[in-house]
Amino acid sequence: MNFNDCLCGPIKPCESFSYAQFGVQSSPPSNSNIPMSVIFQEGSQIILMDTEIVLVPGFLYLIDFIFLATPEADSYMQITPKINGALKLLYSFFAPTGSASRNTSASGSFTIPVPEDNTTLTFNLTYPATVRNIDISGAVSVTALHKLKKEGCC
Repeated sequence: MNFNDCLCGPIKPCESFSYAQFGVQSSPPSNSNIPMSVIFQEGSQIILMDTEIVLVPGFLYLIDFIFLATPEADSYMQITPKINGALKLLYSFFAPTGSASRNTSASGSFTIPVPEDNTTLTFNLTYPATVRNIDISGAVSVTALHKLKKEGCC
């Protein structure tokens, strides 16, 4: 089969790019989704709704995150991404503190293919009951890497 024989025709490169960066600066309770605000955004494939990032279908997205926090000494925080409400432990980050410091950080990167329906992404923060309060700051970057081919196309 030749390239020009494809029933769907060649996919034209994306002319409009979609990427965004969301900032975090809050003190949320344990086992809650982290609220975010828009730092910058280009395109319409990525939408922020307080704690939830909505990804429109048809693209492969790259997600990068970094969080800095101050739980109690000898404690921890855990950041777990949730895709469509389901915890994704593979992408989870457990960040302990030492006895001499209250500072900790968590970072990661992963991709999400969104073939058909809108997909939601949140970041769940968990820390132990012994931690009275946690201040967390950071950023989440989302980039639509490329357009996905439809089924039946070459």
